[in-house]
Amino acid sequence: MRRPKDQLAFIEFQSPTLVENAPKDDDWLHEIKYDGYRTELIVQGGAARAFTRRGYDWSHRYKRIVQAAANLSAKSAILDGEVVVLGKTGLPDFQALERELGNPDSPKLMFFAFDLLHLNGRDLRQRPLIERKAALHRLLLETTPTLTYAEHLEISGNDVFDHACRMGLEGIVSKRAESPYRSGVQASWLKVKCVKSDTFPIVAFVEKLGAQPRRIASLYIGRWEGDRLLYAGKAQSGYTLEAARRVRERLDPLIISKSPLSEPIKKPKATWVRPEVLAEMQFSGVTDRGILREAVFKGLRKDLHVIPAKPPSPSKRRLESQHGVPRENILQLLPDAVAPSKEELAGYWQRVADRALVHLGRRPLKLVRHAFGATFYHKGPLPPIPASVHQLRVQKREGGEGVRVWVDDLNGLLGLLEMDTIELHPWNATVDDIEHADRLVLDLDPGESVPWDAVIEAALSLRGILEATGLESWPKLTGGKGVHLMAPLAAMMTHDRARQLARSLAQCLVDVDPDRYLLSADPVARRGRIFLDYLRNGRGNTAVGAFSPRARLGFPITHPVTWKQIEAGIHADAFTLAHPFKASPKKAA
Repeated sequence: MRRPKDQLAFIEFQSPTLVENAPKDDDWLHEIKYDGYRTELIVQGGAARAFTRRGYDWSHRYKRIVQAAANLSAKSAILDGEVVVLGKTGLPDFQALERELGNPDSPKLMFFAFDLLHLNGRDLRQRPLIERKAALHRLLLETTPTLTYAEHLEISGNDVFDHACRMGLEGIVSKRAESPYRSGVQASWLKVKCVKSDTFPIVAFVEKLGAQPRRIASLYIGRWEGDRLLYAGKAQSGYTLEAARRVRERLDPLIISKSPLSEPIKKPKATWVRPEVLAEMQFSGVTDRGILREAVFKGLRKDLHVIPAKPPSPSKRRLESQHGVPRENILQLLPDAVAPSKEELAGYWQRVADRALVHLGRRPLKLVRHAFGATFYHKGPLPPIPASVHQLRVQKREGGEGVRVWVDDLNGLLGLLEMDTIELHPWNATVDDIEHADRLVLDLDPGESVPWDAVIEAALSLRGILEATGLESWPKLTGGKGVHLMAPLAAMMTHDRARQLARSLAQCLVDVDPDRYLLSADPVARRGRIFLDYLRNGRGNTAVGAFSPRARLGFPITHPVTWKQIEAGIHADAFTLAHPFKASPKKAA
Protein backbone atom coordinates (compact mmCIF):
# COMPACT_ATOMS: atom_id res chain seq x y z
CA MET A 1 0.00 0.00 0.00
CA ARG A 2 1.51 3.31 -1.08
CA ARG A 3 1.94 6.22 1.28
CA PRO A 4 -0.21 9.27 0.38
CA LYS A 5 1.82 11.88 -1.44
CA ASP A 6 1.77 14.49 1.34
CA GLN A 7 2.05 12.10 4.28
CA LEU A 8 5.10 12.72 6.45
CA ALA A 9 7.57 9.83 6.64
CA PHE A 10 10.08 8.69 9.22
CA ILE A 11 13.36 10.64 9.12
CA GLU A 12 16.55 8.84 10.04
CA PHE A 13 17.87 10.16 13.36
CA GLN A 14 20.92 12.32 13.78
CA SER A 15 23.23 10.49 16.17
CA PRO A 16 26.06 11.83 18.34
CA THR A 17 29.71 10.85 18.13
CA LEU A 18 31.05 9.29 21.32
CA VAL A 19 34.01 11.28 22.72
CA GLU A 20 36.02 11.25 25.93
CA ASN A 21 35.53 14.88 26.96
CA ALA A 22 32.84 17.54 26.63
CA PRO A 23 33.66 20.41 24.22
CA LYS A 24 35.11 23.56 25.77
CA ASP A 25 33.91 26.12 23.16
CA ASP A 26 31.08 28.52 23.89
CA ASP A 27 28.97 27.63 20.85
CA TRP A 28 27.54 24.39 22.27
CA LEU A 29 24.27 23.51 24.00
CA HIS A 30 24.45 20.75 26.60
CA GLU A 31 21.60 18.33 27.38
CA ILE A 32 21.47 15.38 29.74
CA LYS A 33 21.64 11.98 28.07
CA TYR A 34 18.29 10.33 28.67
CA ASP A 35 18.43 6.65 29.58
CA GLY A 36 15.52 5.42 27.47
CA TYR A 37 14.35 4.60 23.94
CA ARG A 38 15.05 7.08 21.13
CA THR A 39 11.71 7.89 19.50
CA GLU A 40 10.35 10.02 16.68
CA LEU A 41 6.80 11.41 16.85
CA ILE A 42 5.07 12.28 13.57
CA VAL A 43 1.97 14.44 13.93
CA GLN A 44 -0.36 15.06 10.99
CA GLY A 45 -4.08 15.63 10.47
CA GLY A 46 -5.03 15.29 14.11
CA ALA A 47 -3.27 11.92 14.48
CA ALA A 48 0.19 10.86 15.58
CA ARG A 49 2.57 7.93 15.20
CA ALA A 50 5.68 6.88 17.16
CA PHE A 51 8.76 5.27 15.60
CA THR A 52 11.86 3.61 17.08
CA ARG A 53 15.42 4.37 15.98
CA ARG A 54 15.09 1.56 13.43
CA GLY A 55 11.91 3.00 11.97
CA TYR A 56 9.53 0.49 13.58
CA ASP A 57 6.05 1.79 14.39
CA TRP A 58 5.60 1.54 18.16
CA SER A 59 2.45 3.65 18.36
CA HIS A 60 0.66 0.74 20.03
CA ARG A 61 3.26 0.70 22.82
CA TYR A 62 3.08 4.44 23.46
CA LYS A 63 -0.67 5.07 23.28
CA ARG A 64 -0.72 7.81 25.91
CA ILE A 65 2.24 9.62 24.34
CA VAL A 66 0.77 9.29 20.85
CA GLN A 67 -2.57 10.69 22.02
CA ALA A 68 -0.86 13.65 23.68
CA ALA A 69 1.07 14.33 20.46
CA ALA A 70 -2.13 14.16 18.40
CA ASN A 71 -3.57 16.94 20.58
CA LEU A 72 -0.72 19.37 19.85
CA SER A 73 -1.71 22.71 18.35
CA ALA A 74 0.00 21.98 15.05
CA LYS A 75 -1.28 20.81 11.68
CA SER A 76 1.88 18.74 11.23
CA ALA A 77 5.11 18.21 13.11
CA ILE A 78 8.02 15.78 13.53
CA LEU A 79 9.57 15.67 16.99
CA ASP A 80 12.81 13.91 17.95
CA GLY A 81 13.28 12.78 21.52
CA GLU A 82 13.50 9.96 24.05
CA VAL A 83 10.84 7.92 25.82
CA VAL A 84 11.78 7.54 29.48
CA VAL A 85 10.34 6.69 32.88
CA LEU A 86 11.49 8.73 35.86
CA GLY A 87 12.41 6.62 38.87
CA LYS A 88 11.94 7.37 42.56
CA THR A 89 14.96 9.70 42.50
CA GLY A 90 13.47 11.75 39.68
CA LEU A 91 16.10 10.53 37.24
CA PRO A 92 15.53 8.41 34.10
CA ASP A 93 15.30 4.73 35.10
CA PHE A 94 15.81 2.24 32.27
CA GLN A 95 14.61 -0.74 34.28
CA ALA A 96 11.42 1.10 35.22
CA LEU A 97 10.91 1.94 31.54
CA GLU A 98 11.29 -1.69 30.55
CA ARG A 99 8.70 -2.59 33.20
CA GLU A 100 6.19 0.01 32.01
CA LEU A 101 6.40 -0.93 28.31
CA GLY A 102 3.81 -3.61 28.92
CA ASN A 103 1.26 -0.89 29.72
CA PRO A 104 0.87 1.46 26.73
CA ASP A 105 -1.50 3.68 28.74
CA SER A 106 0.95 4.09 31.61
CA PRO A 107 1.09 7.67 32.88
CA LYS A 108 4.75 7.06 33.77
CA LEU A 109 5.83 6.90 30.12
CA MET A 110 7.14 10.34 29.15
CA PHE A 111 8.51 11.73 25.91
CA PHE A 112 11.36 14.23 26.36
CA ALA A 113 11.52 16.21 23.10
CA PHE A 114 14.86 17.77 22.17
CA ASP A 115 14.46 18.63 18.48
CA LEU A 116 11.82 19.71 15.97
CA LEU A 117 12.39 18.63 12.36
CA HIS A 118 9.15 19.73 10.74
CA LEU A 119 6.36 22.15 11.66
CA ASN A 120 3.19 23.04 9.77
CA GLY A 121 4.49 22.17 6.33
CA ARG A 122 8.01 23.55 6.84
CA ASP A 123 11.13 21.41 6.90
CA LEU A 124 13.20 22.89 9.74
CA ARG A 125 16.27 20.66 9.42
CA GLN A 126 18.39 23.36 7.76
CA ARG A 127 17.56 25.90 10.47
CA PRO A 128 20.05 26.32 13.36
CA LEU A 129 19.47 24.06 16.35
CA ILE A 130 18.87 27.02 18.67
CA GLU A 131 15.98 28.16 16.43
CA ARG A 132 14.51 24.66 16.21
CA LYS A 133 14.58 24.32 19.98
CA ALA A 134 12.91 27.70 20.44
CA ALA A 135 10.07 26.61 18.13
CA LEU A 136 9.86 23.28 19.97
CA HIS A 137 9.61 25.07 23.31
CA ARG A 138 6.72 27.20 22.07
CA LEU A 139 4.93 24.14 20.69
CA LEU A 140 5.11 22.30 24.03
CA LEU A 141 4.27 25.22 26.36
CA GLU A 142 0.70 24.10 27.06
CA THR A 143 1.20 20.32 27.02
CA THR A 144 0.93 17.81 29.86
CA PRO A 145 4.10 16.27 31.37
CA THR A 146 3.63 13.30 29.03
CA LEU A 147 5.29 15.52 26.41
CA THR A 148 8.14 17.44 28.03
CA TYR A 149 10.57 19.90 26.51
CA ALA A 150 14.19 18.81 27.07
CA GLU A 151 15.98 21.77 28.60
CA HIS A 152 19.59 22.58 27.76
CA LEU A 153 22.40 24.52 29.41
CA GLU A 154 24.79 26.96 27.78
CA ILE A 155 27.54 26.87 30.40
CA SER A 156 30.85 24.98 30.47
CA GLY A 157 30.48 21.47 29.05
CA ASN A 158 32.82 20.07 31.69
CA ASP A 159 30.72 21.59 34.48
CA VAL A 160 27.53 20.11 33.02
CA PHE A 161 29.19 16.72 32.61
CA ASP A 162 30.61 16.68 36.16
CA HIS A 163 27.23 17.64 37.58
CA ALA A 164 25.45 14.97 35.50
CA CYS A 165 27.81 12.27 36.73
CA ARG A 166 27.42 13.32 40.36
CA MET A 167 23.65 13.07 39.94
CA GLY A 168 23.99 9.52 38.64
CA LEU A 169 22.95 10.30 35.07
CA GLU A 170 24.21 8.33 32.06
CA GLY A 171 26.06 11.32 30.59
CA ILE A 172 25.46 14.38 28.41
CA VAL A 173 25.00 15.23 24.74
CA SER A 174 26.61 18.46 23.52
CA LYS A 175 25.24 20.04 20.33
CA ARG A 176 26.46 22.96 18.25
CA ALA A 177 23.91 25.75 18.67
CA GLU A 178 24.06 26.83 15.03
CA SER A 179 24.11 23.37 13.44
CA PRO A 180 21.48 21.99 11.05
CA TYR A 181 19.91 18.56 11.57
CA ARG A 182 21.65 15.88 9.52
CA SER A 183 20.74 12.20 9.64
CA GLY A 184 23.48 9.79 10.65
CA VAL A 185 26.40 10.10 13.03
CA GLN A 186 27.59 13.71 13.12
CA ALA A 187 30.41 15.55 14.86
CA SER A 188 28.06 18.47 15.56
CA TRP A 189 26.52 16.29 18.30
CA LEU A 190 28.93 14.81 20.85
CA LYS A 191 28.11 12.19 23.49
CA VAL A 192 30.08 11.89 26.74
CA LYS A 193 29.13 9.00 29.03
CA CYS A 194 29.56 8.77 32.80
CA VAL A 195 29.06 5.02 32.97
CA LYS A 196 29.51 2.15 30.57
CA SER A 197 26.55 0.10 29.40
CA ASP A 198 25.99 -2.43 26.65
CA THR A 199 23.75 -5.27 25.52
CA PHE A 200 24.66 -8.92 26.13
CA PRO A 201 22.95 -12.29 25.51
CA ILE A 202 21.84 -14.13 28.65
CA VAL A 203 23.37 -17.62 28.76
CA ALA A 204 22.23 -18.83 32.19
CA PHE A 205 20.53 -17.85 35.43
CA VAL A 206 20.79 -18.82 39.08
CA GLU A 207 17.45 -19.45 40.77
CA LYS A 208 16.53 -17.84 44.09
CA LEU A 209 16.06 -20.98 46.17
CA GLY A 210 12.65 -21.37 47.75
CA ALA A 211 11.28 -18.13 46.31
CA GLN A 212 7.57 -18.01 45.45
CA PRO A 213 6.80 -16.98 42.81
CA ARG A 214 10.01 -18.26 41.21
CA ARG A 215 12.60 -15.62 40.40
CA ILE A 216 16.26 -15.26 39.49
CA ALA A 217 19.06 -14.41 41.90
CA SER A 218 21.63 -13.59 39.20
CA LEU A 219 22.37 -13.88 35.49
CA TYR A 220 25.32 -15.19 33.52
CA ILE A 221 25.93 -13.31 30.29
CA GLY A 222 27.93 -13.97 27.14
CA ARG A 223 29.62 -12.03 24.37
CA TRP A 224 30.19 -12.85 20.72
CA GLU A 225 33.76 -13.08 19.48
CA GLY A 226 33.51 -13.91 15.82
CA ASP A 227 31.18 -16.90 15.68
CA ARG A 228 32.09 -18.03 19.21
CA LEU A 229 29.96 -17.27 22.26
CA LEU A 230 32.21 -16.61 25.25
CA TYR A 231 31.52 -16.05 28.93
CA ALA A 232 31.30 -12.36 29.85
CA GLY A 233 30.50 -12.43 33.56
CA LYS A 234 27.80 -12.48 36.19
CA ALA A 235 25.28 -9.80 37.18
CA GLN A 236 24.20 -10.19 40.79
CA SER A 237 22.52 -6.84 41.39
CA GLY A 238 20.08 -4.41 39.82
CA TYR A 239 16.97 -6.60 40.10
CA THR A 240 13.72 -5.57 41.72
CA LEU A 241 11.53 -8.45 42.90
CA GLU A 242 9.21 -7.87 39.97
CA ALA A 243 12.07 -7.74 37.44
CA ALA A 244 13.60 -10.94 38.87
CA ARG A 245 10.24 -12.71 38.51
CA ARG A 246 9.64 -11.46 34.95
CA VAL A 247 13.13 -12.41 33.77
CA ARG A 248 12.71 -15.90 35.24
CA GLU A 249 9.39 -16.23 33.41
CA ARG A 250 10.90 -14.99 30.14
CA LEU A 251 13.78 -17.48 30.30
CA ASP A 252 11.73 -20.50 31.29
CA PRO A 253 10.95 -21.77 27.74
CA LEU A 254 14.60 -21.35 26.73
CA ILE A 255 16.11 -23.73 29.31
CA ILE A 256 18.58 -26.28 27.86
CA SER A 257 20.60 -29.09 29.40
CA LYS A 258 24.09 -27.96 28.33
CA SER A 259 26.02 -24.71 28.25
CA PRO A 260 25.65 -22.74 24.97
CA LEU A 261 29.15 -21.29 25.44
CA SER A 262 31.86 -22.18 22.94
CA GLU A 263 34.32 -22.63 25.81
CA PRO A 264 32.43 -24.34 28.66
CA ILE A 265 32.97 -23.10 32.21
CA LYS A 266 32.10 -24.70 35.54
CA LYS A 267 29.02 -23.07 37.04
CA PRO A 268 27.31 -25.71 39.24
CA LYS A 269 24.38 -23.45 40.15
CA ALA A 270 23.67 -22.32 36.58
CA THR A 271 20.52 -23.14 34.67
CA TRP A 272 21.60 -22.81 31.05
CA VAL A 273 19.38 -21.17 28.42
CA ARG A 274 19.47 -20.57 24.70
CA PRO A 275 21.13 -17.13 24.27
CA GLU A 276 18.10 -15.54 22.62
CA VAL A 277 17.28 -12.84 25.18
CA LEU A 278 19.36 -9.66 25.34
CA ALA A 279 19.96 -7.77 28.58
CA GLU A 280 21.24 -4.23 29.09
CA MET A 281 24.11 -4.23 31.58
CA GLN A 282 25.90 -1.37 33.29
CA PHE A 283 29.50 -2.01 34.28
CA SER A 284 32.65 -0.26 35.43
CA GLY A 285 35.02 -1.87 32.94
CA VAL A 286 36.07 -5.03 31.10
CA THR A 287 39.03 -7.23 31.93
CA ASP A 288 41.48 -8.32 29.24
CA ARG A 289 39.70 -11.70 29.32
CA GLY A 290 36.45 -10.00 28.35
CA ILE A 291 34.78 -10.26 31.78
CA LEU A 292 32.61 -7.33 32.90
CA ARG A 293 33.59 -5.62 36.13
CA GLU A 294 30.78 -4.79 38.58
CA ALA A 295 28.01 -5.76 36.17
CA VAL A 296 24.56 -4.44 37.12
CA PHE A 297 21.35 -5.53 35.42
CA LYS A 298 19.38 -2.64 33.88
CA GLY A 299 16.68 -4.44 31.94
CA LEU A 300 15.78 -6.65 29.00
CA ARG A 301 16.04 -5.11 25.54
CA LYS A 302 12.76 -5.46 23.70
CA ASP A 303 13.62 -3.01 20.94
CA LEU A 304 16.56 -5.03 19.60
CA HIS A 305 16.67 -8.22 17.56
CA VAL A 306 18.00 -11.31 19.27
CA ILE A 307 20.92 -13.14 17.69
CA PRO A 308 20.57 -16.92 17.93
CA ALA A 309 23.56 -19.02 18.85
CA LYS A 310 25.40 -20.72 16.02
CA PRO A 311 25.59 -24.51 16.49
CA PRO A 312 28.95 -26.18 15.97
CA SER A 313 29.49 -27.57 12.50
CA PRO A 314 29.68 -31.36 12.41
CA SER A 315 31.52 -31.22 9.06
CA LYS A 316 34.35 -29.31 10.72
CA ARG A 317 34.76 -32.00 13.33
CA ARG A 318 34.95 -34.66 10.62
CA LEU A 319 37.62 -32.70 8.76
CA GLU A 320 39.79 -32.50 11.86
CA SER A 321 40.13 -36.25 11.88
CA GLN A 322 41.34 -36.44 8.26
CA HIS A 323 44.82 -34.92 8.63
CA GLY A 324 47.90 -35.35 10.79
CA VAL A 325 47.84 -32.11 12.76
CA PRO A 326 47.37 -32.66 16.52
CA ARG A 327 43.97 -31.37 17.62
CA GLU A 328 45.60 -29.29 20.38
CA ASN A 329 47.44 -27.25 17.71
CA ILE A 330 44.31 -26.23 15.79
CA LEU A 331 42.57 -23.04 16.83
CA GLN A 332 40.53 -22.98 13.62
CA LEU A 333 40.73 -25.23 10.58
CA LEU A 334 40.54 -23.60 7.13
CA PRO A 335 39.21 -26.41 4.91
CA ASP A 336 38.82 -24.20 1.81
CA ALA A 337 42.31 -22.70 1.99
CA VAL A 338 44.76 -22.83 -0.93
CA ALA A 339 48.42 -22.72 0.07
CA PRO A 340 51.21 -21.27 -2.12
CA SER A 341 54.52 -23.10 -2.27
CA LYS A 342 57.40 -22.19 0.02
CA GLU A 343 59.41 -21.17 -3.03
CA GLU A 344 56.71 -18.68 -4.06
CA LEU A 345 56.51 -17.32 -0.52
CA ALA A 346 60.28 -16.98 -0.18
CA GLY A 347 60.50 -15.01 -3.44
CA TYR A 348 57.62 -12.81 -2.33
CA TRP A 349 59.13 -11.95 1.07
CA GLN A 350 62.43 -11.05 -0.56
CA ARG A 351 60.59 -8.50 -2.74
CA VAL A 352 58.39 -6.89 -0.07
CA ALA A 353 60.29 -7.32 3.23
CA ASP A 354 61.19 -3.64 3.69
CA ARG A 355 57.61 -2.47 3.22
CA ALA A 356 56.08 -5.39 5.09
CA LEU A 357 58.19 -5.02 8.22
CA VAL A 358 56.83 -1.51 8.75
CA HIS A 359 53.53 -3.22 9.55
CA LEU A 360 54.58 -6.68 10.74
CA GLY A 361 57.90 -6.08 12.50
CA ARG A 362 58.31 -6.14 16.28
CA ARG A 363 54.75 -7.31 16.92
CA PRO A 364 53.68 -10.63 18.46
CA LEU A 365 52.20 -12.78 15.69
CA LYS A 366 49.35 -15.23 15.40
CA LEU A 367 50.18 -17.72 12.63
CA VAL A 368 48.20 -19.46 9.93
CA ARG A 369 50.21 -22.57 9.02
CA HIS A 370 50.00 -25.22 6.33
CA ALA A 371 51.27 -28.60 7.54
CA PHE A 372 50.36 -32.26 7.03
CA GLY A 373 47.95 -31.28 4.26
CA ALA A 374 45.92 -28.92 6.46
CA THR A 375 45.76 -25.12 6.74
CA PHE A 376 44.84 -23.77 10.17
CA TYR A 377 45.20 -21.04 12.77
CA HIS A 378 47.87 -22.37 15.10
CA LYS A 379 47.57 -22.59 18.87
CA GLY A 380 49.61 -24.25 21.57
CA PRO A 381 53.19 -25.58 21.32
CA LEU A 382 55.09 -24.37 18.26
CA PRO A 383 57.24 -26.42 15.89
CA PRO A 384 61.02 -25.87 16.07
CA ILE A 385 61.71 -22.13 15.94
CA PRO A 386 64.70 -20.94 13.84
CA ALA A 387 67.21 -18.59 15.47
CA SER A 388 66.12 -15.75 13.15
CA VAL A 389 62.62 -15.80 14.68
CA HIS A 390 62.41 -14.14 18.09
CA GLN A 391 60.41 -15.55 20.99
CA LEU A 392 58.40 -13.68 23.60
CA ARG A 393 56.97 -15.25 26.75
CA VAL A 394 53.52 -13.91 27.61
CA GLN A 395 50.88 -14.53 30.23
CA LYS A 396 47.93 -16.17 28.49
CA ARG A 397 44.42 -14.83 29.03
CA GLU A 398 43.21 -18.24 30.17
CA GLY A 399 46.09 -18.52 32.63
CA GLY A 400 49.61 -19.87 32.44
CA GLU A 401 52.48 -18.84 30.22
CA GLY A 402 52.81 -19.11 26.46
CA VAL A 403 55.24 -18.20 23.67
CA ARG A 404 54.59 -15.75 20.86
CA VAL A 405 56.97 -15.20 17.96
CA TRP A 406 58.02 -11.96 16.32
CA VAL A 407 60.40 -10.85 13.58
CA ASP A 408 62.33 -7.72 12.67
CA ASP A 409 64.09 -8.53 9.40
CA LEU A 410 63.94 -10.57 6.18
CA ASN A 411 65.68 -13.53 7.81
CA GLY A 412 62.89 -13.63 10.38
CA LEU A 413 60.23 -13.71 7.67
CA LEU A 414 62.06 -16.54 5.92
CA GLY A 415 62.43 -18.28 9.27
CA LEU A 416 58.65 -18.29 9.63
CA LEU A 417 58.51 -20.20 6.33
CA GLU A 418 60.54 -22.97 7.96
CA MET A 419 57.68 -23.16 10.47
CA ASP A 420 55.20 -23.70 7.59
CA THR A 421 53.69 -20.23 8.05
CA ILE A 422 51.51 -18.65 5.36
CA GLU A 423 49.58 -15.81 6.98
CA LEU A 424 50.78 -13.37 9.66
CA HIS A 425 48.26 -11.80 12.04
CA PRO A 426 50.01 -9.25 14.29
CA TRP A 427 48.88 -7.92 17.65
CA ASN A 428 47.84 -4.27 17.95
CA ALA A 429 50.84 -3.74 20.20
CA THR A 430 54.60 -4.00 19.86
CA VAL A 431 56.96 -6.26 21.77
CA ASP A 432 58.20 -3.17 23.60
CA ASP A 433 54.85 -2.91 25.45
CA ILE A 434 52.46 -5.76 24.75
CA GLU A 435 49.94 -4.61 27.37
CA HIS A 436 49.02 -1.39 25.57
CA ALA A 437 47.48 -0.99 22.12
CA ASP A 438 49.08 1.48 19.72
CA ARG A 439 46.33 1.26 17.08
CA LEU A 440 42.68 0.36 16.47
CA VAL A 441 41.37 -1.98 13.78
CA LEU A 442 37.83 -2.05 12.39
CA ASP A 443 37.12 -4.91 10.00
CA LEU A 444 34.31 -4.40 7.47
CA ASP A 445 33.19 -7.93 6.63
CA PRO A 446 30.27 -8.06 4.16
CA GLY A 447 27.69 -10.82 4.40
CA GLU A 448 26.15 -12.71 1.53
CA SER A 449 24.73 -10.53 -1.29
CA VAL A 450 26.31 -7.28 -0.08
CA PRO A 451 27.65 -5.32 -3.09
CA TRP A 452 31.19 -3.96 -3.02
CA ASP A 453 29.92 -0.39 -3.35
CA ALA A 454 28.20 -0.81 0.02
CA VAL A 455 31.52 -1.82 1.62
CA ILE A 456 33.19 1.26 0.14
CA GLU A 457 30.37 3.46 1.46
CA ALA A 458 30.70 1.93 4.92
CA ALA A 459 34.45 2.49 4.96
CA LEU A 460 34.04 6.15 4.06
CA SER A 461 31.34 6.62 6.69
CA LEU A 462 33.53 5.04 9.36
CA ARG A 463 36.41 7.25 8.31
CA GLY A 464 34.20 10.26 9.08
CA ILE A 465 33.24 8.86 12.48
CA LEU A 466 36.90 8.26 13.34
CA GLU A 467 37.85 11.76 12.21
CA ALA A 468 35.15 13.23 14.43
CA THR A 469 36.87 11.64 17.45
CA GLY A 470 40.31 12.89 16.37
CA LEU A 471 41.52 9.61 14.84
CA GLU A 472 43.14 9.58 11.40
CA SER A 473 42.75 6.26 9.62
CA TRP A 474 44.12 4.49 6.59
CA PRO A 475 42.46 1.63 4.66
CA LYS A 476 43.83 -1.84 4.09
CA LEU A 477 42.52 -4.35 1.55
CA THR A 478 42.17 -7.76 3.20
CA GLY A 479 42.86 -9.91 0.16
CA GLY A 480 39.46 -11.48 0.82
CA LYS A 481 36.17 -9.62 0.55
CA GLY A 482 36.51 -6.73 3.00
CA VAL A 483 38.41 -3.67 4.17
CA HIS A 484 40.22 -2.91 7.41
CA LEU A 485 40.34 0.62 8.82
CA MET A 486 43.60 1.13 10.71
CA ALA A 487 43.78 4.01 13.17
CA PRO A 488 47.12 4.72 14.91
CA LEU A 489 46.71 5.92 18.50
CA ALA A 490 48.60 9.08 19.48
CA ALA A 491 48.61 7.87 23.07
CA MET A 492 48.67 4.14 23.76
CA MET A 493 45.83 2.69 25.82
CA THR A 494 45.00 -0.62 27.45
CA HIS A 495 43.65 -3.33 25.18
CA ASP A 496 40.46 -3.30 27.21
CA ARG A 497 39.89 0.39 26.55
CA ALA A 498 40.87 0.07 22.88
CA ARG A 499 38.26 -2.64 22.32
CA GLN A 500 35.60 -0.54 24.03
CA LEU A 501 36.51 2.48 21.90
CA ALA A 502 36.41 0.41 18.71
CA ARG A 503 33.01 -0.99 19.66
CA SER A 504 31.58 2.46 20.39
CA LEU A 505 32.79 3.74 17.01
CA ALA A 506 31.27 0.77 15.19
CA GLN A 507 28.05 1.15 17.18
CA CYS A 508 27.71 4.70 15.86
CA LEU A 509 27.33 3.34 12.33
CA VAL A 510 24.99 0.54 13.45
CA ASP A 511 22.79 3.09 15.19
CA VAL A 512 22.49 5.05 11.95
CA ASP A 513 21.41 2.07 9.82
CA PRO A 514 20.92 -1.24 11.68
CA ASP A 515 19.42 -2.78 8.56
CA ARG A 516 22.80 -2.49 6.81
CA TYR A 517 25.29 -2.92 9.66
CA LEU A 518 25.61 -5.13 12.73
CA LEU A 519 28.08 -6.13 15.44
CA SER A 520 27.39 -9.87 15.32
CA ALA A 521 29.13 -12.48 13.19
CA ASP A 522 26.08 -14.74 13.09
CA PRO A 523 25.74 -15.86 9.43
CA VAL A 524 21.94 -15.70 9.38
CA ALA A 525 21.81 -12.19 10.83
CA ARG A 526 24.61 -11.02 8.50
CA ARG A 527 22.85 -11.89 5.25
CA GLY A 528 22.65 -8.66 3.26
CA ARG A 529 24.50 -6.69 5.98
CA ILE A 530 28.06 -5.73 6.88
CA PHE A 531 29.60 -7.08 10.08
CA LEU A 532 31.61 -4.30 11.76
CA ASP A 533 34.14 -6.48 13.52
CA TYR A 534 35.55 -4.53 16.47
CA LEU A 535 36.71 -7.75 18.15
CA ARG A 536 40.00 -7.54 16.26
CA ASN A 537 40.93 -5.30 19.20
CA GLY A 538 41.83 -6.68 22.62
CA ARG A 539 44.80 -8.35 24.21
CA GLY A 540 45.97 -11.10 21.88
CA ASN A 541 43.27 -10.41 19.29
CA THR A 542 44.54 -9.84 15.77
CA ALA A 543 43.73 -8.98 12.18
CA VAL A 544 45.67 -10.15 9.16
CA GLY A 545 48.68 -7.87 8.73
CA ALA A 546 49.52 -5.60 5.82
CA PHE A 547 51.50 -7.48 3.13
CA SER A 548 50.59 -10.87 4.59
CA PRO A 549 49.86 -13.50 1.95
CA ARG A 550 46.38 -15.05 2.08
CA ALA A 551 45.70 -18.76 1.79
CA ARG A 552 43.15 -18.20 -0.97
CA LEU A 553 42.69 -19.00 -4.63
CA GLY A 554 44.88 -16.70 -6.75
CA PHE A 555 47.16 -15.99 -3.74
CA PRO A 556 45.99 -12.44 -2.94
CA ILE A 557 47.79 -10.40 -0.31
CA THR A 558 46.67 -7.90 2.29
CA HIS A 559 47.69 -4.45 1.12
CA PRO A 560 47.56 -0.84 2.44
CA VAL A 561 45.93 1.60 0.03
CA THR A 562 44.95 5.27 -0.07
CA TRP A 563 41.49 6.71 0.50
CA LYS A 564 41.58 7.90 -3.11
CA GLN A 565 41.95 4.29 -4.25
CA ILE A 566 39.05 3.26 -2.01
CA GLU A 567 36.86 6.01 -3.48
CA ALA A 568 37.79 4.77 -6.95
CA GLY A 569 36.43 1.31 -6.08
CA ILE A 570 39.61 -0.77 -5.86
CA HIS A 571 38.64 -4.33 -5.01
CA ALA A 572 39.69 -6.32 -1.93
CA ASP A 573 41.94 -8.81 -3.75
CA ALA A 574 43.59 -6.33 -6.13
CA PHE A 575 47.16 -7.26 -5.10
CA THR A 576 48.71 -10.74 -5.32
CA LEU A 577 51.93 -12.62 -4.56
CA ALA A 578 52.89 -12.27 -8.21
CA HIS A 579 51.96 -8.57 -8.42
CA PRO A 580 52.43 -7.02 -4.95
CA PHE A 581 53.02 -3.43 -6.07
CA LYS A 582 50.54 -2.89 -8.90
CA ALA A 583 46.81 -3.44 -8.48
CA SER A 584 44.87 -5.55 -10.92
CA PRO A 585 42.86 -3.24 -13.22
CA LYS A 586 39.57 -5.08 -12.71
CA LYS A 587 36.83 -3.51 -10.63
CA ALA A 588 34.72 -5.09 -7.92
CA ALA A 589 31.40 -6.51 -8.94
